[in-house]
Amino acid sequence: MERRQIEYVLAVIDHGGFTTAATALHISQPALSQAIKTLESELGATLFHRLSRGVRLTAAGEEFADSARRIAREMDTARARVGAVAGLVAGRLDLVALPGLLLDPLAAVIGRFRVEHPRVRVRLAPAETPAGIRDAVRSGAAELGLTDDVESTDRDLAGELIIEQELVAVLPPGSPPPPGGRIPLRELLGMDLVTGPVGTVVRDFLAGEAARSGQEFSPVVEVGLRGSALYLAMAGAGTAVLPRPLAELGSPHGVLLVPLDPPQQRHAYLMHRAAPLSPAARALRDLLL
Repeated sequence: MERRQIEYVLAVIDHGGFTTAATALHISQPALSQAIKTLESELGATLFHRLSRGVRLTAAGEEFADSARRIAREMDTARARVGAVAGLVAGRLDLVALPGLLLDPLAAVIGRFRVEHPRVRVRLAPAETPAGIRDAVRSGAAELGLTDDVESTDRDLAGELIIEQELVAVLPPGSPPPPGGRIPLRELLGMDLVTGPVGTVVRDFLAGEAARSGQEFSPVVEVGLRGSALYLAMAGAGTAVLPRPLAELGSPHGVLLVPLDPPQQRHAYLMHRAAPLSPAARALRDLLL
């Protein structure tokens, strides 16, 4: 099996078909098809269902894709580490992050990273849940992930605490300031809340607090895209609970930001596989830490 064959398979997956993949790879579509047919013959299994509109992975293809991404990642890391010996940090760095962590701390760090390592291309993808972060890092789709939740049972993944962010209530424009300038958690749980789905850290935290205090927990709006909670609060749909850096984007639009009582923090972690990092990933990790 050659690296070229692995790259061809991944290109077809990422571009959704042979024609668009061939264009992206700058080769002819027949040459791409023949290369993958040769690989399928070597493996003794068909990797793609050829459909009238695009392709779909077979069961064997899905198994191959997971391994192929890890192999490609390890080969890129090996090449980059060899280059680092000569004092070079080049190539590409793939990241995945929760939306709130794109703003802080990642945006500023990527800016510094690009100044220090202008030859490195950065590809940044969002994920809405910690599970999405884990899946991307574990599969090799991303080398580093920023998440607000890690699991001790993830023996193949490592998580390092990089920052703590204050959680604040985001009240719709025109809301009166609460007495004392803070909102007790018990009072917050009785408000019309806009939250993420089950499995997101803030939603699960609020639900847990409600269960402990014997209160009913029933958000008036549940939204899958985390950043959308801010816009819903701005529109008067309800009260959101967000990290302060994200919540402050709504200040010019009249929302009221109120600290919680007792104060609450969201922890942010840098996640990566329990394996050596590429030089580019190590450089970004050093900036984050």
